[in-house]
Order: sequence, then structure tokens, then C-alpha cells
Amino acid sequence: MKYSDTDRVIALAGIYQAARLVRDIARTGQCDSGASSASINSLFEFDPKSVASVFRGEKGIAGGLRTLISQLEAPRDRDLEIAQYVIAMIHLADKLQKSAQLQRIGEELADLKKKIEEFDLPRATRVAQLEHIYQQHVSPVPPKIMVRGEPLHLQNTEHASHIRAMLLAGIRAAILWRQCGGKKRQLLFSRSRIGAIARDVLEIAEN
Repeated sequence: MKYSDTDRVIALAGIYQAARLVRDIARTGQCDSGASSASINSLFEFDPKSVASVFRGEKGIAGGLRTLISQLEAPRDRDLEIAQYVIAMIHLADKLQKSAQLQRIGEELADLKKKIEEFDLPRATRVAQLEHIYQQHVSPVPPKIMVRGEPLHLQNTEHASHIRAMLLAGIRAAILWRQCGGKKRQLLFSRSRIGAIARDVLEIAEN
């Protein structure tokens, strides 16, 4: 499949959306539920019709687009935690693609999708299962992503599960971004182009 610049920006926004959700949960214990749902859903899209459909369409990635735009266009106001999570997830995605862990992750996600469809597993159970997959197959791969935030939220079992599920979704988006032809140098030298495309896609999402 031939991917466009828009496809790459949508996938990149998927990484930024996950990073923003991780930051919000770690800091406040809360996050955008719609964005979280779209990011979780992306983990079970194995044969998408388009890059946007991975996130249930442009609306599902709106939060990531807004975060991407603000991070690129307002460097003085950039949230360094989000930037660090994005870089870390891309790095881990690259390492996983070179290991046997990625296939195992895919197999376990496929099994979990079947269970969700058969038993209509509640959201908390889905998130807990995603956390388990992350701990089994991503956590052992160095370097670990160090999440900062309020101890009250980081030590909360439900919030910790949610954070790991979001990290897994971010890594999935990073793999998709690479598949679309995403390269790190684009983040340095194509900021204006990326920002313009992100604004165009966000306009579609908001209409």
C-alpha cells in the first residue's frame, strides 16, 4: 500500500495522543475518555481500510492532532514529558520490530479481541489484559519508559493499568507511523508541513 503524508501525520498523532493520555493519567488520574477509547481500539485493528480507520476516523485522533500541533508550533510552551514519551515509544517500537516479541504481542491481542467479542469483556478487564501484555512483552525490552506524575495516581492499580495500555497503544501507533514511511528527521525538518496537514485533518475531525 502506498501511504500519503496525511497517513503519516495521522499515525504520528496517534503517538502524541497516547503520550498525552499517559501524562494526564499520571498527573491527574483522569484523561479524555473518547481519545482513550479510540487508542485502545487501535490495538485491535488488524486489517484497517485506512490509517484513519485505525482510530475510528479523524474524530478519534483529534486529541492527538491538537497535541501534535501545539508541540510543533509552540516550542517554548512544549510539554517535555509528552516529547520524551513520544521519543521513547518510537524507540521501543523500533526495537520490538527487530524482535520476536512483536509477533507474540500480535497473537495475544488477537486472542484478546476474540474474548472481547465472545464475552463482551468490560473495559476494566480489557485494560488489565492490555497491561499484562505490556508487562510480559514490552517491559523486558530496555530501556523502560519512565513515567512521571503524582505518586497517588501512579500507585493506583487502575491508573497504572491504564497508563501501560496507553503506552502499548502509542507503540502500536509508532509502528504504524514507521510502516507509513515515518522518519525521525521529519520531526526536525518538516515541522511546518506536518503542522499544516495536522490542521487540515483536525478541521475534518471537528466538522
